[in-house]
Amino acid sequence: MRNIFETNLSQLGCYCLNNNGYSIGIPRISQALFTQLFIFFYNAKIIDMKAQELAREYIQIKDDNGKVIGCGFNQSWLSNTDLKGLSNQCCGMISAIDCGLYLANKTSISKHDYLQLCRTFSNTIVFTKLFTKEFFGTISIGILPFQICRYINSMRSIHMKAKWNGIHGHRNMLSTMEEMLGNNIPVIWGLYRYNHRITLYSYDSINDAYKATASTNSHYVNAIAIIHNDTQIHNTMIKVSSWGQIFYIDYDEYLAYVGKSIISKFCSNIVVIN
Repeated sequence: MRNIFETNLSQLGCYCLNNNGYSIGIPRISQALFTQLFIFFYNAKIIDMKAQELAREYIQIKDDNGKVIGCGFNQSWLSNTDLKGLSNQCCGMISAIDCGLYLANKTSISKHDYLQLCRTFSNTIVFTKLFTKEFFGTISIGILPFQICRYINSMRSIHMKAKWNGIHGHRNMLSTMEEMLGNNIPVIWGLYRYNHRITLYSYDSINDAYKATASTNSHYVNAIAIIHNDTQIHNTMIKVSSWGQIFYIDYDEYLAYVGKSIISKFCSNIVVIN
């Protein structure tokens, strides 16, 4: 920041040349004013931040009174319903339904109507109940990528095809995510590495800082924006929807989390929709 600041000050002369080579007076902007303007644009992310994001607001979940209760659905809400058996292992189902709603140009949906979509998914997508069943209280398979793709591909209204990117590992994965967001397509993103967890951050707009909020593993989220910051840390942050909330994942931390494992690179990947 200092080098940019000093360079810009040196370029703010009190005159410029007209077409005949003669100088014409232009009032010199004060250093104090320039400082204030620079800090404003710096904090507003106009100078050092680039973002690729969805073109419109992500899916809003509303209660019976029309109040927004989530940005995307929270799988824990299933625990008090007839679908409670899915609540711990259905993140893939939620990612698929959220994405499908967005692609169908839905901006909001009631919790009641969303639960019906969960029932439809459970009854029509093969092995859903079996794969989300917990054996011995903790062991389950969870929703697999082929089930997510089958759901998206079954939506006749969106005329798009989904496929799992796992075979390609992480080669060009970030640029593929940016391309999808640029085409207004949420990115269903699987996070997996055996016996490891990845940090989820929240963003403190007052202090312009990311704060570690939670961690997860074996979990699907939906990426809705990619933010590039000209900073030493957190210079590429992926904005995601999970559990009905907004979090951020540091992409460099993600690559370290996955590591060199071929299995992790395949399992921890994205659904490409085009």
